[in-house]
Amino acid sequence: MADLAEDRPGSAGNPNTAFEPSDWPLRPIAWLAAGVLLFLGAAPLAMLWLYPQTLADADRSLTIAPPGPRLQIDSARELAAFRAEEQRRLDSYYWVDKGRGVVHIPIDEAMRKLARQGIPGFPAATP
Repeated sequence: MADLAEDRPGSAGNPNTAFEPSDWPLRPIAWLAAGVLLFLGAAPLAMLWLYPQTLADADRSLTIAPPGPRLQIDSARELAAFRAEEQRRLDSYYWVDKGRGVVHIPIDEAMRKLARQGIPGFPAATP
């Protein structure tokens, strides 16, 4: 069987090189692309013509107003109130889970208790 490159003109310079003698035909690909573009342009128009009531069947009015932005009026006062509430919680006793007997104790008391008893399983400090 003869090499395909030998049958083409201009292949005498490199007789060991072969190439695909036929490419895809461009004309059917161009027609297909034009048909797809035509379909994509015509389909929405056909849908509007076939179903004209679809644009008006949904009520697009706003039924509930979205919440407005929550702005801080006096951020320094709000921060002070937040820190005071956090400090009050840190410095007071209250039940965390009354059914299980879990109580929150003030942070200073918890630190003193931890310093006296240590952490179970943690090496104790040497004096």
